[in-house]
Amino acid sequence: MPNKPQNKLELFFAKPTSLLILAVFALLILGLRYITLNLESPLLLTIGRFHPIILHFPLVLIMILLVVELLSLFKLITFEKSVVFYLLLLAILFTLISIFSGYFLFASGEYAGFLMDQHFNGAVITGCLGVLTLAFFLYYWTNERLYTVYFFALVSTNIAALYTGHQGGNLTHGQNYLTEYLPMLKKEILTDSKSDSSIYLYEDIIQPVLEAKCAGCHSTLRAKGDFSVSSFKDLLKKSESGKVPLKHYLPQESELFLRIMMPDSLSDHMPPAGKTSLDEKEIVLLKYWIEKGGNLKQSVLDSTSSDSTNTQITLLLNQLEPALKKYRFNVAKTALNDQKLEEELETLAIDMEVVIKRDDKAEGNMYTLSSTFPPAPFGSEKLAQLKPYLGVFTKVSLVSSQLDDADLYVIGQMKNLEELYLQKTKLKGSGLIHLSQLKSLKILNVSFTNVDDKALFDLIEFPALKQLYTYSTKTTKDVIIALQKYKPALKIHAEEGPYF
Repeated sequence: MPNKPQNKLELFFAKPTSLLILAVFALLILGLRYITLNLESPLLLTIGRFHPIILHFPLVLIMILLVVELLSLFKLITFEKSVVFYLLLLAILFTLISIFSGYFLFASGEYAGFLMDQHFNGAVITGCLGVLTLAFFLYYWTNERLYTVYFFALVSTNIAALYTGHQGGNLTHGQNYLTEYLPMLKKEILTDSKSDSSIYLYEDIIQPVLEAKCAGCHSTLRAKGDFSVSSFKDLLKKSESGKVPLKHYLPQESELFLRIMMPDSLSDHMPPAGKTSLDEKEIVLLKYWIEKGGNLKQSVLDSTSSDSTNTQITLLLNQLEPALKKYRFNVAKTALNDQKLEEELETLAIDMEVVIKRDDKAEGNMYTLSSTFPPAPFGSEKLAQLKPYLGVFTKVSLVSSQLDDADLYVIGQMKNLEELYLQKTKLKGSGLIHLSQLKSLKILNVSFTNVDDKALFDLIEFPALKQLYTYSTKTTKDVIIALQKYKPALKIHAEEGPYF
């Protein structure tokens, strides 16, 4: 097999002039780090949007090259150098395309911050190392003794590419994207290693079921009806009805069990319509647990039960184990994600000088956003920082902020927003139509703004709006009366309205 450059392309790259071309490409890549352009070209921005699609191809090629060299090193397979050359050339070409398309996104201002800088630096290093790898390969192609230098450069390029990819993942999906679920691994191993004799009915079976099926409405943070399943102690506290959810040894007097056993047609049935109910096996185990005492540290195998009962319970557990494992995993995953979100929002609130608090009355892991007092400056740039978190807010109060009608496009993406307070902002009303897609928005306060009659007619499109505050705006009484007649469910208040 030929071991030297043969065709015109291969011979061209084997010449010293090609190394000069590679050096120019390396300098261009380095130059990107020190030259920042303000791109206003739709074409370049569109090319930039292809960056996430293109980048995977060079990453895979660079990794394939390393695998090829490792296989050749251990003499498991042999590749012609021309094959390696074309793979490497293709990898470098697409790496350059990926870097330049990514640069267009960076220069557009859509991405910024520490993670963006790390990702960009990694891309520049990867590109330069890739060019060096190709150069060293060309030297090695004509001189076998330079293989070590080429191989070391290839390994370094792979390491840089993995680092850059990791930072890109963090940038897109949040920090520690690859490692965020590792803390769950230890807990899972400990649970799986338990023997039947060390499994507790409540801790290992009942609690995961209740967390999976009931905690959405009944947890420490949002205890509907003053009832929570978050801990064993919560099951022993009186609920809003005055009844205790759990009565030891008495399932037929335990509100927890009675609500689950009610017909689906009754409003008191738990979980409510639309939620996933406990299946027959889970109900049998819940009843068995309460009948045997409903205690915290209660083993699965009970010495007071007959052998046939213990056999039946063991069989049920074996059948239910796949579902229980899934429940435990989902509960742990949700808790970890909730903790991560809370930490990120705490940091963001300090940075943006706003108040972000958990909304204890809302279902799910939801938050409220409000200005400080006195209000710190808040405009479009700060609003843009909220883009990764728009779906977690139910109430937003940005009184006396610098927000205008154009900013309502972003607020219109807060799909779970129920209350919006924008008193004393720069609104004129032309952007209110962007809020019409908010299916849960019930309260809107635009007092002390320049919202006029024309903007009021856009409110007809709001599906859930119940209360509107228009004090000291450019609206007129006649239009307000006409709007209320057309939309009687909407109450329009000629007063300043509440803050929070």
